[in-house]
Amino acid sequence: MFAIALAVLTLAVPFSTRDFSGLAPGDGVGLSPVAPAVSPLDLPQSPSRRHPRSRPYGYGLVGMVAALGGAVGAHRRRRRSHDPLYVLVHGDGGSRRDFDPLLERLGVDPCDTVAFDYRSVVAAESSTEASRTAITGAAARELDRLIRELAETHDNIYSIHHSRGGAVGVSMIASIDDGTRPPIDGYRGAALLDPAIGSGALGGLQRLGLVSTHIPDNGGFDPMRCVDGECRDVRAHLGEAAGVEVIAIRNPDAVVTNFTGSPDHLRVYDLLDDGGRSALWPAAWGWLPGFVGRVRTAHASVLDDWAVADCIEAEVREPKSCVWKGNSKGRRPSWGSGNSKNTVR
Repeated sequence: MFAIALAVLTLAVPFSTRDFSGLAPGDGVGLSPVAPAVSPLDLPQSPSRRHPRSRPYGYGLVGMVAALGGAVGAHRRRRRSHDPLYVLVHGDGGSRRDFDPLLERLGVDPCDTVAFDYRSVVAAESSTEASRTAITGAAARELDRLIRELAETHDNIYSIHHSRGGAVGVSMIASIDDGTRPPIDGYRGAALLDPAIGSGALGGLQRLGLVSTHIPDNGGFDPMRCVDGECRDVRAHLGEAAGVEVIAIRNPDAVVTNFTGSPDHLRVYDLLDDGGRSALWPAAWGWLPGFVGRVRTAHASVLDDWAVADCIEAEVREPKSCVWKGNSKGRRPSWGSGNSKNTVR
């Protein structure tokens, strides 16, 4: 009966937080394949311009200067930056602005971030709209292409994924793990924040959005993948073969927007102190608005928490260096005392 009730509640209202003031918009999932429309970078594209017809005098010297300049430019492009570059992957109906609270806590300059644009998968007016109908597998391939392009000029790339964006990240990294794609030199780590990567009945609920854009989903993500007749849970040992250090931070109070269990050798941190109860508490009293509202706030809380920011900062500085000590939203953690409610797996 509980599973049926949960399914009904899940079908009732999408998990986007963008309609609630004070919360981070968007959450994570939606889809249907369309031809690629734009670059996966969420940046304005400059229109191409035709060069004027060359004049007959003095262009030999101009050509030599241009060639020299091109050679210098190519040399500079080959020099890769050691500064951290953050790749942001939002969820269904979200945007790069979802990450503003987290980036503020990290002290990251917007110039040091690149947002994945779902319009590289689906033709739409914005990445927000495209994210509602982009298949996770196709988005993962475009994200892979984006990070490889960035790795040509950066050797310290760290990706941050929220909700269905987490499913995109897992799919991409898993393709490198299983040898479908080669490793990316310079891609160091990834943080999956309340990722929609559930399995079993929960994973089934997270795929319901495939039949309607009004229902949240994981974009068709399936943690089980078969290669050469061998099937495995891609969440287990995620990133080990790819050389990418992965952490997952979830809020169990959100109930249906992340995943349960502890995949083998995946570092999973539970945020259990965001100042609210489990979403199931008001639902038990038949208060549907309370359930939906609590799911949204809990789902967004991982984007606005000092513990999350400090953990990511530590990982960027040195992989595997995060010492998890959770805290409430809006309060910087006291590293001396910690919080026994939060767990590390």
